[in-house]
Amino acid sequence: IALLAALVAASPALAGAKLKINDKTMIDLGFRLQALYIQDDADINLDGSLASIDTFKIRRARLRVKAVIGDHVEMFIQTEAGSGAGGSGLDMRIIDAFINLKVNPWAQIIAGLNMAPASRQNLTSSGALMAIDRPGIAYKSLTWGARALRSFSNRTYAGSTGNFSPPVAVRDTGVTLFGSGGVGDNLHLKYYLGVYDGDPRLGQDTFRTTARVQVNLWDAEAGYFNSSTYLAKKRTLGIGASYDSQSDVGRVAFDDGDVSGILGADYTYYTVDAFLEMPFGEGLALTAEAAYQALDFDSITTSNPGVDPTVYQRSAGDGFYVQAGIYVNKWQPWVEYETWSSDDPSGLGNLDGYRVGITYYLEGQNANIKAGYENFSTDVPFGIADGADEDSASAVVVGLYVTY
Repeated sequence: IALLAALVAASPALAGAKLKINDKTMIDLGFRLQALYIQDDADINLDGSLASIDTFKIRRARLRVKAVIGDHVEMFIQTEAGSGAGGSGLDMRIIDAFINLKVNPWAQIIAGLNMAPASRQNLTSSGALMAIDRPGIAYKSLTWGARALRSFSNRTYAGSTGNFSPPVAVRDTGVTLFGSGGVGDNLHLKYYLGVYDGDPRLGQDTFRTTARVQVNLWDAEAGYFNSSTYLAKKRTLGIGASYDSQSDVGRVAFDDGDVSGILGADYTYYTVDAFLEMPFGEGLALTAEAAYQALDFDSITTSNPGVDPTVYQRSAGDGFYVQAGIYVNKWQPWVEYETWSSDDPSGLGNLDGYRVGITYYLEGQNANIKAGYENFSTDVPFGIADGADEDSASAVVVGLYVTY
């Protein structure tokens, strides 16, 4: 509490909570809070039908501390208290804890718990979203559970998940080599190479390896993380591709509480994405983003014939999303469409969804209000996975977003 008071007291208004130790050492405190009202569909009566349910939810509540130590070393720690997608109640945990050794802009070594560069959306800051949240199929990477979400990414669609339980959810522990810089007057490049713990199969010791490359025309997106809209402050076209893999990933199958077998597979995930921010004058811009994703589980093995390998087939497959918005003097209406085709022969895991909404920026990305409507549909009724005999659901979400 004393440190927090000192940081805030040392900060000028609207300039951030910063404490200067000396000419080369500084501590920076930040926070993020996203509070939502959600009206969506769920089988609340356990009768096989969906009914509308109203809830309030803390989507993200974070405190973060960054320490700059000299010219070449930074440290970052971030905590979060929030009811995760589809969950209830609040939990508190550390979600980021890493050291960044900055040899030079083209060679930065990031060691610890951090976001793996498995896709552009993995590297899009949750404090700089255009829509209410990420596309639901953006959560197909390994540490996000190889799943899809609905209700504006607040509820897991159980028919899409491989039931992974990595040691650290969302982020991953390992080492990333990152670099960025200009390679021409209007051409910028950044790359990522990472090795992480991933989600190892019991009894195996394999690493997760991830790589990404991104080029931008005109303005750069130079940092480790991107934004999903720059509010007419950038003119940029970004093209990126990511590759993510780990062998012998898997989960333990349980029978009456005792381990009865192990289901394993080789995981491969890759994405190709494009992003455009095109201003047309003061306070006016078009933002568009699209990505194709593919997820494969090969060499599926099980030590128990009673364990069903289709848990991987319904999670695997391919799909794409497209989202776009127009920023006009603090207002930004936006739309998004996504689809996924699973490898399950029954069609379990197939989905289509569209979202429409609007954002009003009180203070840019520091404070804004978002509202939207979603329609989510599947090829196989929810009863197969989510306890309801219907194949479509809708959601309305209104949220207040604050980041500093």
